[in-house]
Parts: sequence; C-alpha cells; structure tokens
Amino acid sequence: MRKPLLILCLFLSAWSGRSQDKITQGADKSHSVRLITGKAQNAVYSWLVSPATGTSTNMELVTDSTTNIVWDGPPGIYTLTVNVIDGNGCMSEQINKKVEILTPGELIFEAVMPSTTVCSDLAGGVEGSAPPHSESLFRVVYAGEKNLISATFTLKNPEGKFVGLNGAALPDQAHPEVTVENKNEDKSIEIAVSDGWENTGESNVQFTVTLISARTTDNAVIITEPGTDVVRNITVLPKPVIEF
Repeated sequence: MRKPLLILCLFLSAWSGRSQDKITQGADKSHSVRLITGKAQNAVYSWLVSPATGTSTNMELVTDSTTNIVWDGPPGIYTLTVNVIDGNGCMSEQINKKVEILTPGELIFEAVMPSTTVCSDLAGGVEGSAPPHSESLFRVVYAGEKNLISATFTLKNPEGKFVGLNGAALPDQAHPEVTVENKNEDKSIEIAVSDGWENTGESNVQFTVTLISARTTDNAVIITEPGTDVVRNITVLPKPVIEF
C-alpha cells in the first residue's frame, strides 16, 4: 500500500512569478506568507535573505508567518526565501521572490516664491508689506523612484529660537523638528512658513529653514547630508521710519 502524500503549500505575497519588489535602501517593509494547506497551529517559519548583506535584520530569529525586514544593504537584487514546518512536523517546499534595493534619490530643497525677502511687520504684528505678505513657500522634491509621504524641517526665527510653521516659539527647543505631511501622492511637498517679524533695526534679519529628512512611501527615511544645499533663509527688511 502506498503511503499517502501530504503536500504543504505556502503563498508568499508578491510571489516570484510577479515583478520583483523595489524598496528604497533603508526601508522597513512588512512581508507575510499564508499557509494554504497544513496544520497552522505551532507552525514554525524560516526566512532567509540572500545575499545576507541585504538586511541587518536577524532572520534567524524570525519564526512567524509575518515579519518586518529592514532593507538597508547595498543597492542590488536579493532573494527572499521562506519555508515552514507545520504543526504536524511536515516541511513545505521553499518559496522565494526577488527584492531590489534602490539607491535613495536626492532631496531637492527650493523656494517656491520668486523671492523670500519680505518687509518688516509694523508694531503690534500689523502687516507691513504692500500688497500683504504673511508666508514664504518652499518645496521639497524627491529625485528617487518612490513618492514622499512627509518631510521634516527646523525653523529658526531672527532671535535664534526654533518656531513652528505659524511662527510661534516651540515649547521644546531641544527637539525642534517640524514634520509636514504630503497632501498629494507625488514626489514633492510644499510648506508655508510664517515670515511675520517686526525688524526695528537698521540691518536685515533672517529666518532659517533647514531640511532634515524626508520619508518615502515605502517607509525609507532619507536623511540630508551635512554641508549640502538644505538651508534656506527668509530675509526680513528693516521697517521704514519717518518723522516730522
């Protein structure tokens, strides 16, 4: 009498017959498999990234059907392999898919308005520009493959205090980062920064807007490099004074 054959089937999301996953370097992505046949209770899963340099995640510790993998290895194509020993002690075939780690794109930080030089407010916060002007606009553009979901900045007023987008001083000056969400599904984020300031001196003063990082739709954080072109200024002209 022939021994019955027990077949275990696993299904890996984005299985190898489909196009490979493309993930920005540094992204943290959730992966999961589904046990189609076999005993799910006490099933133990084995995950492998090959070459192993594709991730800093310790794959030997992963035994569940779902796992988060940090794809922080060198750009290139890797193989993600999974198999399971089910609750009956029976082993499945291995399944795999390709994952391509993409080189992060450049962050481009630009002023949207033709000029970020503004007039001083009058006493009491009265608008001193003609026509009125209360905000300066900036745009972050990602030159990579994925879209942006947010960007993080610091904003410093002419007194050297960190402020929010509305110009109010932040209560926690030690953690002054301000994050702006992307309202659209694209590669650019616009921010409007309050530039209201009464400049009673004789020289120009400045707000400083610094781009810190941006997050892509595949959850990669693109951090700006020190010394790169990520600082923009809003110049506030002195308030004109007249007398009889």
